[in-house]
Amino acid sequence: MMIDLTKGDIDKHLIKLALPGIGGGLMFTMFNITDTYFVGKLGTESLAAMGFTFPIVMLASAIAMGISAGAASVLSRAAGKNDRYLMKRTATDGILLSIIVVLLFSVIGILTMDIVFPLLGADELTLPIVKEYMIVWYSCSVVVLMPPISDASMRAVGDTFRPFIVMSVCAVMNIILDPILIFGWFGFPALGVKGAAIATVISRFGGMLTTLYFVHSHHKLIEFKIPKFNEITESWKNILCVGIPAICIAIFPQLLRSMLTSQAASTGGVVAVAAIAVGSRIEGFAYIVTQAIGTSLVPVIGQNWGAKCIDRVSHTRKLINKHAILLGIIIMTIMTVIAEPTIKLFTKDADVITYTVRYIRILMIGAIGLNLYSWNCQALNSVGKATWSLVINGGGTVIFMIPLLYLGSKFSFSVMILGLVIGQIIVGIISVYIAREQLKYEGAMEMFEYSI
Repeated sequence: MMIDLTKGDIDKHLIKLALPGIGGGLMFTMFNITDTYFVGKLGTESLAAMGFTFPIVMLASAIAMGISAGAASVLSRAAGKNDRYLMKRTATDGILLSIIVVLLFSVIGILTMDIVFPLLGADELTLPIVKEYMIVWYSCSVVVLMPPISDASMRAVGDTFRPFIVMSVCAVMNIILDPILIFGWFGFPALGVKGAAIATVISRFGGMLTTLYFVHSHHKLIEFKIPKFNEITESWKNILCVGIPAICIAIFPQLLRSMLTSQAASTGGVVAVAAIAVGSRIEGFAYIVTQAIGTSLVPVIGQNWGAKCIDRVSHTRKLINKHAILLGIIIMTIMTVIAEPTIKLFTKDADVITYTVRYIRILMIGAIGLNLYSWNCQALNSVGKATWSLVINGGGTVIFMIPLLYLGSKFSFSVMILGLVIGQIIVGIISVYIAREQLKYEGAMEMFEYSI
């Protein structure tokens, strides 16, 4: 079942698709906040240890999300062309590809824990806690990271409601399991941070079963016919034409996050790292609407590009630029007000609270810039022009955000965050001009032709 987004009011399509996405984002944020909340009860060292795991977990997520972006781009354009076989082949091969890549990542991760985490700043107190969490996480990472592909396949055909259900299943299970396994409720052993990892894996397993059921039973996007080898390789090539740049795009923020964590450790010590861990979860809550609109753009622009309705693509691009500014102002205002009372839910450490409030209030100034480059890059990905998204994200990160962050760290924690914000605003402005040029009519005449 597919929703035709090449007809009807674009504004209404975006709202209809974004609303379940906002719900899914709330569930995802609740999932992450639950871990942070309960681990925070174990003390600052445990909370800091979670902060050290965050860049690696997000790096692995970036790989999965990059592949899902490639699959969603190909699938949405195929939907615009009404190519049902290509849609099924893309969803199935995308899931298989994600499993292979994530397994490889996990093996490398387990073998390099004693090297990677000390480089991120973990010391003799936090490293054993980090390893407790990551051994479980790495061992079951396929369960955690495969579902984004099937969720993205559903979104590509205009279904954002069922991915919301999937995330709700994960969040509810995690809320129930976290205190039981972390603190040893109801006769279970108290496993601490390791319990948080086990709760995550079990919850994600429930989500994986749910999403596969929807993709197969409702949308019938799983192809059980064994294809020829060249069909699989061709399908993977089509996915990776967008997926590889998208993986790199998704990795850049994680590299930036790794540097932020490392510089925070040198600027403010364990307290600053704990503040980044808490602040990152709250930051995710702030950008729920941004992410929901971004995922909604893929089916809207992808289907219309596939159907060569370029006037509708242009209208969508102009619309998102206006909304990026308005939403950025709203996010900054709300988070400035609620930052301190929200942070106090996660920790009672006065120093961590001070640093985290400072982090959130400064970082939210860059919301306009982040909205602009996130949405314009999603638009470029959806039409198969992920290389330009890579230019925006990669160039912006290397040329502006990292140098400004590093320069600011030489002064103070606050100036370090301000440097990152200035970089985000610059990159946002650049993305508007690049997307305007790349989404013109002549680009539609060079559409990728699928050979499957």
